[in-house]
Amino acid sequence: MNIELRVNELDAKIEHKLSVIETFSNEINIEFRNKNYGNSIDDFNLICILVKTKPGYEDWYIPKKPKYIEYKIYRNKLTGQELEIKNQYSIEFKIDNKLYDKFEVASDKESKKILAEKILESFKHLDKLPKKIKNFDAEKFKSDIEIFFKKNEFI
Repeated sequence: MNIELRVNELDAKIEHKLSVIETFSNEINIEFRNKNYGNSIDDFNLICILVKTKPGYEDWYIPKKPKYIEYKIYRNKLTGQELEIKNQYSIEFKIDNKLYDKFEVASDKESKKILAEKILESFKHLDKLPKKIKNFDAEKFKSDIEIFFKKNEFI
């Protein structure tokens, strides 16, 4: 399974943390790329919103509902290049307010701990998967991620 952690929204103030997020994403992907939890999900996207919400703008950065794409072909409007997407599941989560402040000044290891906690928290969505997802062992997947985080002292 391919697991990717990426940032969807980011304050310029916290751009220095992109390398930590990229490293963390690579660590997770290397650990799980040869594991199989069923044939319904091949690509698992964890999408982070890293924005310090200002009062009055709370509605601008709300994590979207989880999304499953069984099959779709996207065409780049500029190049015309086609991209085939199969069995992709995406979950968004947000780091905001006091946690954002903590993440901004945290060491790399502490930043990964914050990400790990938010990822595990976002897995509540795996309890109610879409009906299209017929073959995915969500409990084993969640358990393996948690074991990986504990082994690396992220939780």
